[in-house]
This record gives sequence, structure tokens and C-alpha cells, in this order.
Amino acid sequence: MGINIIRDTIELAITISAHSGVPVLFLANPGLAKSTIVGNWAARSGYHLETLIGSRFTQEEILGFQARVEDKPSGESRLELLEPYWYRNIIRHEKQNTPSLLFLDELSTVQENVQGAMLQLVFDRTIGHGKKLPASTIVVSAANYKQNIPFVFNIMAPILNRFCIVNLRYESNGAFLDEFLQDESSRQDDVLTYRDVTVNDETKARLREGLKAMWLAVFESFNDGERTAIDINNQMYNNIYESDTGYVYNFISGRTIYYLYQITYSFLCKGLSVDRHGPLMLNMVFGLAGLGTNSFNEMRQRSYLKKLETLWTKLYESLVSKGPAGKKPPAKLDFTGKSVSTAVNEWTLYNDASIFTDGAEAVLEGLVRHISGVYGTDGAQVESLVRSVQDDVSAMFAFTGDMQKIDYLLDTLASADPSRLPSRDSFLAALREIQEAYRPLREAAMKKAANR
Repeated sequence: MGINIIRDTIELAITISAHSGVPVLFLANPGLAKSTIVGNWAARSGYHLETLIGSRFTQEEILGFQARVEDKPSGESRLELLEPYWYRNIIRHEKQNTPSLLFLDELSTVQENVQGAMLQLVFDRTIGHGKKLPASTIVVSAANYKQNIPFVFNIMAPILNRFCIVNLRYESNGAFLDEFLQDESSRQDDVLTYRDVTVNDETKARLREGLKAMWLAVFESFNDGERTAIDINNQMYNNIYESDTGYVYNFISGRTIYYLYQITYSFLCKGLSVDRHGPLMLNMVFGLAGLGTNSFNEMRQRSYLKKLETLWTKLYESLVSKGPAGKKPPAKLDFTGKSVSTAVNEWTLYNDASIFTDGAEAVLEGLVRHISGVYGTDGAQVESLVRSVQDDVSAMFAFTGDMQKIDYLLDTLASADPSRLPSRDSFLAALREIQEAYRPLREAAMKKAANR
């Protein structure tokens, strides 16, 4: 990602919203140039821009005024809708073959009746008397985080599930300063462009099956025994709009699943790649499904996001990597710098999702190589680890946890289909050699832990 993080995020979200039909809500602190960026995108893309700022409009100014009009021939009067000026502007540009972008700003700073009118434009695309917005009109929305607005205002909680929440946030102060200390003219430099790609029915079917496998793997990984911590029936969510963290907590519904399918399909149609556009795409993925439910504590929330990121990214890569000949290069997981426990956890998620089986052997080979690098079987490396475990309690627990993960991996491989993993026996042999080399240390560590 380049210097223009906010610009690129907003422009990608508008592009994908226009293609997929998924409504987007930009959520941010004030002063991040949302309106300017939306206007620049509209001008560059050939759209007329119409902006409605929620705090400055009444319900009638958004949906139209009811007026009594007399029919001159009959003398009878009837109620008619006087179309608001912004709607007339859009219709006038439509007749001139110019599409419009309707930008609904400050969605969180309006009373509920006005907010309801604005949301009618987003979801029903109608004003009063059922008059429709033209099909070519794009509708996007923006709001501030709750802590930046008066307490009497808010976004109605169920509404948030109907948007793709796009969080406009920075990972570092330096990135924020870089984007906003540049000259205004530089905002138009190196604008991301997207190509149109034909996605065949086979890829669409693989996408549907892959998303199903991904969700089942995520659900299973959070199974608490009696129930699943990810509550698809929405019985457990609490404050869906979280003011203290700067996050909006969505919840998983049928619409969530469908929207994720739609935006992933649009990513494919626009030729996006994980290498170039990964952070931008994940912003939208997390805004639909990655923020999970409020049933998670902070640690489980991070774990959930990581699992979703790993599985969705690998699914997407598997879809874009299939060439014209129908062959795919082996998928990879990067285990560099990760503990053995973390590496085995990532491999387990990857292995459980059936869509990823094409690269299973290559990924497993990388995992076993990583484990062998951490736990070598030569005497000097074993002796070095013995000393570190004896002197460091945290190292002792980490070592014991890693050995348990190796046990799990051995059990999983022993029951795996050999036809899917032709090199399974060699992997088993390598892991058993590690298990045997560290058996005395493991027994000593467990005895030491029992005596604490």
C-alpha cells in the first residue's frame, strides 16, 4: 500500500460497492478528507456528485414534500410529491447519460426519523411515493465514531449489519502524517486502477464452496463444547456500536455471508491481488464479517480476526491462481518467526478447509521444515534447549505446548489419506525423530511443572 492509505481505501470501497451492490459505510474520525476523496473519485470516473449532509436536512428534504395540487380540468385536488432538488439533479444528469454518486455524510449525527430517510435511500433506493433512484446511481455513506458525536445521536444498531463497515484508520502516526502533509495535487498521483476480469461459473462455484468450508473451519475452531462461540442466531451480542475501542462490532447473519460472497466475487472481477491490495480488501472483509460478535474477549477477538484473515486470504489466492490450463501452483503458508504452536494452528485451519487441498503437501512440507528448524535433533541443539528450559519457566511452558502440538500433528497425519499426502510417511518419520529426541526433556519439564 502506498502513501495514500485513506484515499485508496475509500476509492476501492466505492469501486467494489458499485460492482457488487453491497452498501458501504465509511466510519472514521472527523477531518480525514472523506468528502474530498469521494468528490475526486466521482470527477475522475465521470460521475455527478450529490452530497447530503445529515445534520443539515429534514426528512422531507430527503424524501420529498407532500403538497396538495388542484387538477384544473376537474377542479379536484390530490396529494403529490414534490421531488427534492438533489433528486431532480440526479434525474437531469441521468437524462444526459451521466451517472451520479449520492454521498450521505454524517449519518450518525441526525435524529432517527432523518436517519431512517437516509437509510431508505441506501437500502430501498427510493424517495417518497416509491420513486426510484436510477440504476446507475451509486449510494455511499459516512459517519463518525460514537465518541466524537453528541451522546443523543447514534446509528441504530440493527442497521450496521446491513452495511459493509469500512474503518478509515491508521496503523501508525507516521502514515497519518505522510498522507496529510503532502501537497493537495499529490493526492491524485499513483491512483489505483482496476481491470475487468471475466470470472467463469467454475470459479464462482469454487468461491461458494470455499466460503462454506472457510466458515465451517472458523466455527469449529471456536467450538466451546456445549455451543459455538460464534453465535449465528445473534443471541449473544450486546453493544454493537462500541465507543471505547474505535471498532464497530458487527454480527454474522445470512446477509453477512451473502455480502462476503458478493464483494469477494467483485474483487475477482476487478483483478485485485493479495500482494497489491491485501490490506484494502481485508478492511472490507473485516467490516462485513471479521469484527465478529461481542461474545469475544480481546484475546479471542484477535484470534478470530487472525483465523479469518488466514483462511479468506488463502481462499482468495487459490481462486486467482488457477490458470487457463486448470493447474494451480502449490499454495503456501509463511511460518517464518512463528512458534511451533502458532504454525501448527495455522496449518490446522488450512488443512480443515477442503478448498485448500490442492497445495496440502507443499504446505505440510514447509511446516515440518519449520518445526525441524526450531527443534533440531543434533545433540548440541538439544542440549542448548535443555539449558534454556531449565532456567526459564516461560520457556518450559512454551516447550511443553509445542510438544503437545507435535503430538496432535502426528495423530492427524497418521489418520490422513495417504493418496492426498504421498510423502506422509517421511513427514511422520521426521516428527517422530523430534519427539524421541526431546522425550527426556519433555518428561523433566512436565515433572517440574507438576511440582510448582
